[in-house]
Amino acid sequence: MDYIAAANAALEKRARAFSELRSVMDDSRLSAGERDERSARINADIDALGNEAEGHVRAAEREVENRELTARAASLAAGNGERRTQGRDEAAELRALALGKVSEVNFDLRTAQSGVAANAGNTKPVTFVAQVLEAMRNRSQFFGRARLMTTSGGEVMEWPVKNAMNPATQPVVPTAGAGTSLLTAENTAYGKGDQSWSKTNIGAYKYGIIVEATQEIVSDSALPILSILANDAGETVADDVVKDLLLGNGTNKPAGWAYRATTSGVNAATVSAITFENLLDLQYSLTAPYRRNGVYLFNDSAVPVLSKIKDTTGNYLWRPSVQAGEPDTIWGKPVITDPNMPIAGASAKVGLFGDPSKYLIRQVNQLRVTRSDEYGFDRDVVAFKVNWRGSGDLFDLNSVKAITVTA
Repeated sequence: MDYIAAANAALEKRARAFSELRSVMDDSRLSAGERDERSARINADIDALGNEAEGHVRAAEREVENRELTARAASLAAGNGERRTQGRDEAAELRALALGKVSEVNFDLRTAQSGVAANAGNTKPVTFVAQVLEAMRNRSQFFGRARLMTTSGGEVMEWPVKNAMNPATQPVVPTAGAGTSLLTAENTAYGKGDQSWSKTNIGAYKYGIIVEATQEIVSDSALPILSILANDAGETVADDVVKDLLLGNGTNKPAGWAYRATTSGVNAATVSAITFENLLDLQYSLTAPYRRNGVYLFNDSAVPVLSKIKDTTGNYLWRPSVQAGEPDTIWGKPVITDPNMPIAGASAKVGLFGDPSKYLIRQVNQLRVTRSDEYGFDRDVVAFKVNWRGSGDLFDLNSVKAITVTA
């Protein structure tokens, strides 16, 4: 089966569903009740087709991984069954842990490779750590777009934060010292432009999850224990980690991207009241260098609202993706979603536009996996505890702005 072709076909159907939705919203012959009923049905189809496309893409990635594993097995057979000395057999290490042969296994995060073909992930074996991180990326579109830095230890790091390009009180007509390059006469001192800087401390907070495996899974070499544990751990840890990377207030947790985002002066009464003018003002509240890599971030539930917004000439701003792996866009800028983004509350930041690569995720380089027989003794279950240490903060406060609601 050609999974990518199937994904693209699903996305084309999804794009047609968006067109149908717009036709329904524009049909003045329908009553409000009929419009709502048809819109709900079409939105359900849009969600289902999006999930179908995502499933095909993941199946394609697994197919590539299977071909790679088959090739590795063939190379071992060609060498009379001799095991290659380079690299690690992480699945075997996990089984040894599960069988009680070792008490602990540490995996170096610096060896992790993405499993996505477009990121050259097929050039190296997909390791346990890579699968955990890939599950975290799949769980959060933001995680995969932020800047990721790995350190060998978890000590507190001081990191510079760029608050402003120049003083906020810069006059309309630039003068020396206002942070603007000036025409300088011969034998005259250059004007001084001081940027505004501060610093932040980036620590390493511990996140962990316990995942279980039955003795049958542990003992049956035909079952992919590596993938089972990696996906369970990655998805579950991601739920907590990504929430803090977006919303954390910096007190004993990361300082989140949304938390650090400055308000743009753009307000709407509610999410459903967001207008064309609101999005225009939000996007252009950033300067051009930040708009270049800018993305929109909203709660998933905001998508039906955003997809119906029109410009002043009656054209829809939303452009659904018809290519596997490509996001939907507004004005050519990707729209990503996260269920952790708020949708209500006085002055709540319900939407962001900014460059997520200016957000730094710091992680410590060892993913620790420990085992317990006693945890699930009565159910014949072996428990694995997976620990991830890291934090995050925004190091350029000019790079993202928020739209807020008044209620």
